[in-house]
Amino acid sequence: MITDVCKEEVRGERVFILENEGLRVAVSNVGAAINGISVNARGGWRNVSPSFSSCGQRETGKSYAGATIGRVSGRIAGARFRLGGREYVLSANERGNCLHGGKRGFDGFSFRAEKRGNALEFFAVSPDGDMGFPGRLALKVTYELRGGSLTVRYSAVSDKDTLWAPTCHAYFNLEGKGDCLGNMLKINGGSIVLLGEELLNTGRLRQVAGTPFDFTDFRAVGERLSVHDGQLEAAGGYDHTYVAPEALKAQACGRESGISLEVYSDLPAMQFYSGNSLGGDSACGALRPYDYFALEPQFIPNAVNVPAFEAPLLCAGRERNFYIEYRFSARR
Repeated sequence: MITDVCKEEVRGERVFILENEGLRVAVSNVGAAINGISVNARGGWRNVSPSFSSCGQRETGKSYAGATIGRVSGRIAGARFRLGGREYVLSANERGNCLHGGKRGFDGFSFRAEKRGNALEFFAVSPDGDMGFPGRLALKVTYELRGGSLTVRYSAVSDKDTLWAPTCHAYFNLEGKGDCLGNMLKINGGSIVLLGEELLNTGRLRQVAGTPFDFTDFRAVGERLSVHDGQLEAAGGYDHTYVAPEALKAQACGRESGISLEVYSDLPAMQFYSGNSLGGDSACGALRPYDYFALEPQFIPNAVNVPAFEAPLLCAGRERNFYIEYRFSARR
């Protein structure tokens, strides 16, 4: 069932509820953003993702909570890249770099929304030169709820060769209360991309075995946050890309709530962020660092400037499609 629950006139925000007996998801047309996720677990419904009363409230923390990210997720060094023999200069919105598409990425777009059966579709157009990126890019984002699974599908086409690397910046705390540090996490990736200055991709990989980044077996999110490690200290926690080529990217669970999550995607990597700098307001009160963690299937950030990694190229006239699936289950 899909319900159109409210409309905010100033920015034309519309919020929809996708709901079945086990899962309830609020989605806003501003940023085609997840605006809250609740799971029917023992003891009743639990909120496992931050919810917001409006897009304005969501934007107070500048954490991109739940939003569709683009045109390119992650950081692009120096806010520039070369493509087809030409250099493109982008919107620099973080210390001279381009983060998550620039000063006005897809997270700030007002998407046109359409209900189609059990799915909710969002449409937007990014014009040629938007934030410095070439090509007129037409984007469709689809949310669909089936059983315990929320699937997000991305489709885009451009009239020029360009870059496109989407993700969903959803946050989770599977206990539904407190911080996320006791949540158990398993990541299906044996190496991370090392970060250098300004948290930029260095082009070098590090095997996770024997390091605080080893989540190949279930570990609590916060179990090793205080370990002396240069990569952890540089980011203030986890904010790292895992090379994760398999469809199953990660699994997580709340030990007390009995709620479990599996994340699937056909994107080649995954960003794990432990909510190091979370802030701002939510419908349930102020957000604090480490209240929620993010698992973001995506391309490796700054890959266009690092020959060792696959650049997220969208060729003119050729549609590309990706998906992310969040599969929830709960003990009752």
